[in-house]
Amino acid sequence: MLRIRQRRNHGLRLAALASVSLLALPAAVQAQTAPATGPVTPFYGNIKPFYGDVAPSYGNLKPFYGNLKPFYGNLRPFWGDMKPFWGSTGAFYGDLNSFWGTTNPVVGTGAPDYLKVGDFWTAAGGTWDQISAAWGALPATAGPADYQSVAGQLKGLIDTSRNFWGAAVQAKTGASFDTAFATPLLAKYGIDLADPTSLSKLDPTARALFFLDWYDGLMNYSGTDHVDHWMKTIDWTPALSLQQGSGKGTTVGLLDMTVLGDATLQKSIVRANGISDFTNGHGAAVASLIVGAHDGQGVMGIAPGASVVAYNPFDSTGTANWTDITKGVQMLKAEGANVVNMSLGVPGTTFDQGWNGVFSSLAVTLTLKNTVFVMAAGNEGVVQTNNVAWSLLNPAFIVVGSVDVTGKTISNFSNQPGTACLTPLLGICTGDRLMNHFIVAPGEMIMVSDGHGGVTRQSGTSFAAPQVAAAIALLQSRWPWLVNFPNETVNIILQSAKDLGAPGVDPVYGHGLLDVAASQSPLNFNNLVWYQVQNGKMTSQTSSAVLSTYQTANHQAWDASGAYFYAFEPIGLTQRDFAIPLSSKLVGQTMTAMGGSQQQFQAYLLSRMDGWAGMQTTSHLASSGYDGFSTVSTPIGGKWGADMTLTVAPREKRQGFRDEGPDYQSSLRVDGERASLLFGYGDGAPALTARSGFTQAADFDAERGGANPLLGLASGGGYAGWNYDLTHRLQISAGIMARSDRRDEAALPGITGAASGAATYQAGVQLVSLNYAASDRLTLTGSYTHLHEASGILGIQSTNRQDFQGGSTTDGFTAGANWVLAPNLSIMATGTLGHTRQADRGQTLAVDAGGLTSSAFEVAVARSNLFSKGDRLQVSVSQPMFVESGRLKMTSVQVVNRDTGELGVVTQSLDISGQRQLAGEAIYSRPLSDGRGVVGLFGRVETVPAGVQAQSYMAGARYRLRF
Repeated sequence: MLRIRQRRNHGLRLAALASVSLLALPAAVQAQTAPATGPVTPFYGNIKPFYGDVAPSYGNLKPFYGNLKPFYGNLRPFWGDMKPFWGSTGAFYGDLNSFWGTTNPVVGTGAPDYLKVGDFWTAAGGTWDQISAAWGALPATAGPADYQSVAGQLKGLIDTSRNFWGAAVQAKTGASFDTAFATPLLAKYGIDLADPTSLSKLDPTARALFFLDWYDGLMNYSGTDHVDHWMKTIDWTPALSLQQGSGKGTTVGLLDMTVLGDATLQKSIVRANGISDFTNGHGAAVASLIVGAHDGQGVMGIAPGASVVAYNPFDSTGTANWTDITKGVQMLKAEGANVVNMSLGVPGTTFDQGWNGVFSSLAVTLTLKNTVFVMAAGNEGVVQTNNVAWSLLNPAFIVVGSVDVTGKTISNFSNQPGTACLTPLLGICTGDRLMNHFIVAPGEMIMVSDGHGGVTRQSGTSFAAPQVAAAIALLQSRWPWLVNFPNETVNIILQSAKDLGAPGVDPVYGHGLLDVAASQSPLNFNNLVWYQVQNGKMTSQTSSAVLSTYQTANHQAWDASGAYFYAFEPIGLTQRDFAIPLSSKLVGQTMTAMGGSQQQFQAYLLSRMDGWAGMQTTSHLASSGYDGFSTVSTPIGGKWGADMTLTVAPREKRQGFRDEGPDYQSSLRVDGERASLLFGYGDGAPALTARSGFTQAADFDAERGGANPLLGLASGGGYAGWNYDLTHRLQISAGIMARSDRRDEAALPGITGAASGAATYQAGVQLVSLNYAASDRLTLTGSYTHLHEASGILGIQSTNRQDFQGGSTTDGFTAGANWVLAPNLSIMATGTLGHTRQADRGQTLAVDAGGLTSSAFEVAVARSNLFSKGDRLQVSVSQPMFVESGRLKMTSVQVVNRDTGELGVVTQSLDISGQRQLAGEAIYSRPLSDGRGVVGLFGRVETVPAGVQAQSYMAGARYRLRF
């Protein structure tokens, strides 16, 4: 603990709230210097109001030192809570891949695969739990034989560590694992495994510190930055900083000791000044938590992209006075600091009266606009009881206390706000209490820069405060105009905190625990507002429309890179914008319930298997378009020389749509000498294209099949068809289909309201085909398809009615062939090319003038009587509907000036062509029980070329008996 003392002719001096360094890395692994605490000098007497009233320091320092012992004792639950932290380390390191894009972020270090580091520490943590429990259970009278077992377990931990880390240690140091790491660390703690009784010299605190040293030391060889417990506690990852701007464009003020000896940190300091260059490493430690580089070594800061301006108010004795503090505040603001970290204060107080003197100084007041000040609460374990006279003109500020390594309990050394008031007039409390400006963050055993290019662990509120300052820098990087709204910035940090202690704001934890991820998210989703553009003007919408976009399924084909619409959260006198992927408000044809995509995929497979498992011939069943276990087809006596056939089959439910209409689909086919008519309700696509050889409705599914997907989009309702034989080889056919389905509110809440543009999907299609029998075994097909969608584009709709208004029209051309190579072997192929256009009605989301070009194809080989009489195998390769080229025109409200937060109407042109998807299927069916039953097997794999990982595998079987 640094100190306050009187200096001759210099008035009261103030010292940083640095903490005792509890742990350092092994000398053989990492250079380090212990913090210079120096002698503690008392001070007495009454101080002028400008400096504040300060109580004698001896009395307050004593309980701080007295509390250190139970603080050490808290390391045990720390390790218990570290287990889930170790368990998530693998995933955490996975996030680091976004920084380096390589398996090992730092090449040439010999480091292990960092994705396996988490698994190692999960196992090592469990081993240490067992060692610690056995070690701690030994009585004071235990002898060498008793300690032998613990020594053996410790040797096992060393062996495991050597196997995993040995190569990395050798590569970095040129020495063996034992020489460079294990032996020096064991010697540091007086452990001699050849003499098991040496273990008796370590108390619980030393044992806990030993393993923490073991962890920190080995992580020096990981080839990555150090992962520390505070990161999980405040819900921060390096990926979050990367996504939110890394603090770039922001300037953080550092009122602290000079940063020397850490070249990486010094690169982030763009301007430094002060009354001396005095340092004991405290300034470097604080700075590392703010701007520590994500470079594969050392400490990671929350805002590594921020710039730092620094001022050292401490003289060569390590003390400072309020005059120099005031000069420092002025200098930092003049250099452009929008958030200033001040890990210093007056011992014995959480928030000293002297701060009012600093901020009320006329020279300072005139320059402090748009600045947030973050102050450490102090390390004496006191509760503030004195009110603080406070000017209403003073700047926005946050006082930061410390919680222990569990993130749940106030540190026993941390000062607390109590119920003290900030009194703006005549000392009267008007309700503005210090706890309303108070927050906590981890401050125990925090890994920081040691000021010499290495790392060490320290504790104190000094190291909780910079986490908050860096979180503010991250806010200002993501929303630059927040620098003009310091009070709103402070409110975001405080209101997003996790509540601890008594419900609500309380005298111990204030608003609660810092939550970085929550501060980057809407404080209340119910308060979100989004804007609709009508005739070039902005119209605000209710929050329900925004919330529904988070609950709908994405559609991969429309996931245009960089395509977002924006929701806005009002915060005081300004607002924040939140980018929502465009695809989140686009609803496709195959919907996923809240349970996830796997359930949907399995339902699709069973539907496919049902259809093929019952198929044993391709005769009259194929002409009906319905194939399945329960399909029934029967001739009907007709007149005028016509043959009539009625076919009935169960109707498959569409995922994401209401199960309305009849339970069965049916068709009536009337065949004359040269012409035939077909009427039906249900899956009309295969019925109207029977000669193509593709007889499953799933073949025409826009998202799964490769046969004419334009027909599939309108299939499912009523249909009618007509065939006429022009010659004995040439046939012309025509057909129409219409479909109107309502979305299922139960499966997809929030998209079926009257305001939604996706509540109902309606489509109609007209089809004209020519079929030419080139031979008895080869049939060629060419067709033209005209599809109209009432409020969608290629099966996609938006929850916003203004998007895709007026629907779209698509013209498609299909060519196909059905070739019977042998009585039991045939090949079918089909391909479709479509062009989609849309009339310009001022839609907020519409097809650009050039339209969209789409394609789809499927090739299948079928073999019957393969293993037994009546069985059938079909293998197919398909490309579901794919947008080859085209752009969407999106008009939305966005922030048009990120320095001021000004909103405006923006029109963007978005390329929606994406990765081509290919799929392979294998379907096998075999009759059982003399034809009374059938068993079917089905498998499917989906891939995206160019190495993009998008594969799914599934297989299933079903058996039903016919009676």
